Amino acid sequence: MKLSEESHVGEVAPATSLMMSSKNAIYQLAKWVAILSIVIMFLSLMTGVIVRYVLSTNLGWVTEIPNLFFPWLTMSAIVAAAARNEHIGIDLIVDQLPVLMRKPVLFLTNALAVIAFGLIAYRGLDVVNIAGSQRLPITQVGMSWAYWSVVAGFAAMAVVSLANIGMLLTGREEHAASQVPHGEEEL
Repeated sequence: MKLSEESHVGEVAPATSLMMSSKNAIYQLAKWVAILSIVIMFLSLMTGVIVRYVLSTNLGWVTEIPNLFFPWLTMSAIVAAAARNEHIGIDLIVDQLPVLMRKPVLFLTNALAVIAFGLIAYRGLDVVNIAGSQRLPITQVGMSWAYWSVVAGFAAMAVVSLANIGMLLTGREEHAASQVPHGEEEL
Protein backbone atom coordinates (compact mmCIF):
# COMPACT_ATOMS: atom_id res chain seq x y z
CA MET A 1 0.00 0.00 0.00
CA LYS A 2 1.38 3.39 -1.00
CA LEU A 3 1.18 6.36 1.34
CA SER A 4 -0.67 9.35 0.03
CA GLU A 5 1.27 12.58 -0.46
CA GLU A 6 -0.56 14.20 2.48
CA SER A 7 0.22 11.42 4.95
CA HIS A 8 3.85 11.37 3.82
CA VAL A 9 4.18 15.12 4.43
CA GLY A 10 2.46 14.67 7.81
CA GLU A 11 5.04 12.07 8.83
CA VAL A 12 8.03 14.01 7.51
CA ALA A 13 7.15 17.36 9.08
CA PRO A 14 7.51 16.23 12.73
CA ALA A 15 10.81 14.48 11.97
CA THR A 16 12.17 17.53 10.18
CA SER A 17 10.90 19.77 12.95
CA LEU A 18 12.67 17.61 15.53
CA MET A 19 15.94 17.78 13.59
CA MET A 20 15.65 21.54 13.12
CA SER A 21 14.79 21.96 16.81
CA SER A 22 17.79 19.84 17.78
CA LYS A 23 20.11 21.95 15.67
CA ASN A 24 18.60 25.13 17.09
CA ALA A 25 18.97 23.86 20.67
CA ILE A 26 22.61 22.98 20.00
CA TYR A 27 23.13 26.43 18.49
CA GLN A 28 21.54 28.19 21.48
CA LEU A 29 23.56 26.17 23.99
CA ALA A 30 26.81 26.78 22.10
CA LYS A 31 26.04 30.50 21.81
CA TRP A 32 25.45 30.84 25.55
CA VAL A 33 28.55 28.83 26.42
CA ALA A 34 30.56 31.21 24.23
CA ILE A 35 28.97 34.28 25.83
CA LEU A 36 29.55 32.91 29.33
CA SER A 37 33.17 32.05 28.50
CA ILE A 38 33.86 35.56 27.20
CA VAL A 39 32.23 37.19 30.21
CA ILE A 40 34.13 35.03 32.70
CA MET A 41 37.47 35.63 30.97
CA PHE A 42 36.82 39.37 30.72
CA LEU A 43 35.79 39.72 34.37
CA SER A 44 38.74 37.70 35.64
CA LEU A 45 41.28 39.60 33.54
CA MET A 46 39.70 42.96 34.42
CA THR A 47 39.83 42.00 38.10
CA GLY A 48 43.50 41.18 37.68
CA VAL A 49 44.21 44.55 36.06
CA ILE A 50 42.32 46.50 38.72
CA VAL A 51 44.00 44.63 41.59
CA ARG A 52 47.42 45.08 40.00
CA TYR A 53 47.07 48.85 39.58
CA VAL A 54 45.04 49.65 42.71
CA LEU A 55 46.63 47.29 45.24
CA SER A 56 50.00 46.79 43.51
CA THR A 57 49.72 43.04 43.91
CA ASN A 58 49.05 40.11 41.63
CA LEU A 59 46.23 37.56 41.61
CA GLY A 60 47.75 34.38 40.29
CA TRP A 61 44.47 32.61 39.57
CA VAL A 62 43.55 35.29 37.01
CA THR A 63 46.03 33.89 34.52
CA GLU A 64 44.54 30.39 34.81
CA ILE A 65 40.98 31.37 33.90
CA PRO A 66 41.65 31.81 30.15
CA ASN A 67 43.34 28.38 30.14
CA LEU A 68 40.05 26.91 31.33
CA PHE A 69 37.54 28.90 29.29
CA PHE A 70 39.24 29.72 25.98
CA PRO A 71 38.89 26.12 24.71
CA TRP A 72 35.17 26.27 25.54
CA LEU A 73 34.84 29.57 23.70
CA THR A 74 36.59 28.16 20.65
CA MET A 75 34.64 24.90 20.50
CA SER A 76 31.30 26.57 21.17
CA ALA A 77 31.91 29.00 18.31
CA ILE A 78 32.73 26.10 15.99
CA VAL A 79 29.62 24.20 17.08
CA ALA A 80 27.37 27.27 16.72
CA ALA A 81 28.67 27.83 13.19
CA ALA A 82 28.10 24.18 12.29
CA ALA A 83 24.58 24.20 13.74
CA ARG A 84 23.70 27.17 11.53
CA ASN A 85 25.63 25.78 8.55
CA GLU A 86 27.83 28.86 8.65
CA HIS A 87 31.07 26.90 8.92
CA ILE A 88 33.71 27.03 6.26
CA GLY A 89 32.54 24.91 3.36
CA ILE A 90 33.11 24.56 -0.30
CA ASP A 91 29.62 25.24 -1.58
CA LEU A 92 31.00 26.27 -4.93
CA ILE A 93 31.81 22.65 -5.79
CA VAL A 94 28.43 21.34 -4.62
CA ASP A 95 26.61 24.15 -6.44
CA GLN A 96 28.39 23.20 -9.69
CA LEU A 97 27.26 19.59 -9.49
CA PRO A 98 24.21 18.39 -11.38
CA VAL A 99 21.07 18.59 -9.22
CA LEU A 100 20.85 14.79 -8.97
CA MET A 101 24.39 14.58 -7.56
CA ARG A 102 24.06 17.26 -4.87
CA LYS A 103 22.02 15.21 -2.43
CA PRO A 104 24.33 12.14 -2.50
CA VAL A 105 27.41 14.37 -2.10
CA LEU A 106 25.83 16.20 0.86
CA PHE A 107 24.78 12.87 2.36
CA LEU A 108 28.27 11.40 1.99
CA THR A 109 29.92 14.53 3.37
CA ASN A 110 27.67 14.55 6.43
CA ALA A 111 28.05 10.79 6.93
CA LEU A 112 31.83 11.16 6.92
CA ALA A 113 31.49 14.11 9.32
CA VAL A 114 29.38 12.01 11.74
CA ILE A 115 32.02 9.28 11.74
CA ALA A 116 34.99 11.66 12.02
CA PHE A 117 33.46 13.88 14.70
CA GLY A 118 32.19 10.88 16.64
CA LEU A 119 35.64 9.29 16.62
CA ILE A 120 37.32 12.53 17.67
CA ALA A 121 34.86 12.90 20.56
CA TYR A 122 35.38 9.28 21.58
CA ARG A 123 39.18 9.51 21.43
CA GLY A 124 38.97 12.81 23.30
CA LEU A 125 37.78 10.82 26.31
CA ASP A 126 41.27 9.28 26.51
CA VAL A 127 42.78 12.77 26.62
CA VAL A 128 40.32 13.77 29.36
CA ASN A 129 41.39 10.74 31.42
CA ILE A 130 45.07 11.51 30.96
CA ALA A 131 44.66 15.22 31.73
CA GLY A 132 42.44 14.52 34.74
CA SER A 133 45.47 14.02 36.95
CA GLN A 134 47.05 17.31 35.86
CA ARG A 135 46.00 20.33 37.90
CA LEU A 136 46.52 24.04 37.45
CA PRO A 137 48.99 25.25 40.09
CA ILE A 138 46.89 27.91 41.83
CA THR A 139 43.23 26.97 41.41
CA GLN A 140 43.94 23.22 41.44
CA VAL A 141 41.26 22.76 38.76
CA GLY A 142 41.89 19.69 36.64
CA MET A 143 43.07 20.31 33.09
CA SER A 144 40.44 17.80 32.00
CA TRP A 145 37.93 20.68 32.31
CA ALA A 146 39.42 22.32 29.23
CA TYR A 147 39.62 19.05 27.29
CA TRP A 148 35.97 18.28 27.93
CA SER A 149 35.26 21.11 25.47
CA VAL A 150 36.70 18.97 22.67
CA VAL A 151 34.60 15.96 23.61
CA ALA A 152 31.40 17.98 23.97
CA GLY A 153 32.06 20.06 20.87
CA PHE A 154 32.79 17.21 18.50
CA ALA A 155 29.89 15.16 19.88
CA ALA A 156 27.58 18.12 19.20
CA MET A 157 28.98 18.49 15.69
CA ALA A 158 28.32 14.79 15.06
CA VAL A 159 24.71 15.31 16.15
CA VAL A 160 24.41 18.34 13.85
CA SER A 161 25.73 16.30 10.90
CA LEU A 162 23.34 13.49 11.79
CA ALA A 163 20.46 15.97 11.78
CA ASN A 164 21.64 17.21 8.37
CA ILE A 165 21.48 13.62 7.10
CA GLY A 166 17.98 13.24 8.49
CA MET A 167 16.85 16.41 6.75
CA LEU A 168 18.35 15.19 3.49
CA LEU A 169 16.54 11.86 3.83
CA THR A 170 13.22 13.56 4.55
CA GLY A 171 13.62 15.75 1.50
CA ARG A 172 14.27 18.94 3.42
CA GLU A 173 17.74 19.62 2.05
CA GLU A 174 16.94 23.31 1.65
CA HIS A 175 17.36 23.49 5.42
CA ALA A 176 20.93 22.31 5.02
CA ALA A 177 21.71 25.71 3.51
CA SER A 178 22.75 28.63 5.65
CA GLN A 179 19.94 29.54 8.03
CA VAL A 180 21.06 33.03 8.96
CA PRO A 181 21.76 35.94 6.63
CA HIS A 182 25.33 37.11 7.13
CA GLY A 183 25.58 39.89 9.69
CA GLU A 184 21.86 39.91 10.48
CA GLU A 185 21.62 37.42 13.30
CA GLU A 186 19.50 38.40 16.25
CA LEU A 187 20.47 37.58 19.81
